[in-house]
Amino acid sequence: MKDNLGLITIWFCLGIIFTHLFRVPFWPVYIVELALIITCAFLIKKGLSFNILLFLLGFILGALCLKNSYITPKNDVSKYIYYKNNTVYLIKGFINNQPVIKDGRVSFIFRAEELQFDKDKYSAEAHTGASASEEAHLAILFAKVRSARYNSCGDILVYAKDTGRLAYGEELILLGNIHRPYRLFRGNISAVMCIKNNSALIRLNKNKGSLFRRLAFCLKDNIEAVFIKRLSPLTASIVDAMVLGEKRRILPIVYDSMIKSGTVHILVVSGFNVGIIAFMAGLFFKILRIPRKLRYFLIIFCLVFYCFITGASAPVVRATVMGIFLILGYFLKREPNITNSLSLAALFILVINPKELFSISFQLSFVSVAAIIYLYPRLKSLFRLEKIKIKFLKVIVEGCMVSLSAWLGTCGFIAYYFKIFSPVTVLANIFIVPLATLITLSGLSMVIISLILPLLSGPFVSTNE
Repeated sequence: MKDNLGLITIWFCLGIIFTHLFRVPFWPVYIVELALIITCAFLIKKGLSFNILLFLLGFILGALCLKNSYITPKNDVSKYIYYKNNTVYLIKGFINNQPVIKDGRVSFIFRAEELQFDKDKYSAEAHTGASASEEAHLAILFAKVRSARYNSCGDILVYAKDTGRLAYGEELILLGNIHRPYRLFRGNISAVMCIKNNSALIRLNKNKGSLFRRLAFCLKDNIEAVFIKRLSPLTASIVDAMVLGEKRRILPIVYDSMIKSGTVHILVVSGFNVGIIAFMAGLFFKILRIPRKLRYFLIIFCLVFYCFITGASAPVVRATVMGIFLILGYFLKREPNITNSLSLAALFILVINPKELFSISFQLSFVSVAAIIYLYPRLKSLFRLEKIKIKFLKVIVEGCMVSLSAWLGTCGFIAYYFKIFSPVTVLANIFIVPLATLITLSGLSMVIISLILPLLSGPFVSTNE
């Protein structure tokens, strides 16, 4: 099982791809899955036969997970969308992520709870010029009309004018048209809604959602405020992206230049950031003389908290899950296996949302790490790096080999998706990665010092600039 975990993950992914390409009915897949589980139970540890069935089991399980992700509840918002009409919907729910403000517009994920509409009585044209008293009217309307009111669920991607500060968990009533999303199925988005004027958004001054996530987003806002206050706009945008994964403030010309040079990966929160958080948290808890076993669980808590702060994108979830499994390996006094950790991280993400397999960030994140794991030792042996006696030169060459391994693994994906082929990436990363390390460490240190002792943060500000 230990040696087969990577292969099981590959077969799991193949099952997802097969089901995506060929629309196989749910029940035949489910029946085959049960038959394989029963057969494996009888053939457990029977050598080749068991391994073959185990791989088939992974294949069918991947197919089953994807089929299951296509099934939506009966009261999902998407089931109430009508075509070729101007139906206006009143939807009550709460904001389920941190709103993003860009170019005078705000976008957020809205978790629907109640939905109300009457396509015969209300039309979009009737509400395009909402008056100041519209808010009270909508509140009364939502409370009184019962005939077309439904308990609903599902996430809606909402676009609106910047209506002031909105926050995760805030309960709202929205008025507007909704339509089916285009290419948003991977993010489990049920509908898209556009709010044309501010009076079509009613704030109920109530909070829902997870307290844990609310605290994480609150801390993130405070950290961003430190960057904006202490650094120049250009530096703040880059440090914000490298530490928190927020790229919306980066100038387009800077972002395009980094894409073309192949160094845009430093703006993605990934394993490096998670490793720094784990190291700093471990050092802090060790100074406090916290017992080793308790220290491990506190480090895991810090990693999960940081994952939520940065938005839980595929690279940071991958790195967090890998970090957790490695820490648990130390806790259980087992030798850590990075291949198994990578496989478990992939399975963890894909079981929750198998559609992630088709996202670019997921593919680049896992392929780059897998390429380093499998190609770097072979390149190291091929070029006989152990014979290099000068330590400084050896470090540079090894860094080049790691960069080359990652580039060889991802260059095909980058060429396919972005139409870019940039061999200069290998050399650029030799200089960029050490600088990115310094900036990330300095940025995190600046945040901690600024929140505790603001007067001592000057040297870290100068380093970032």
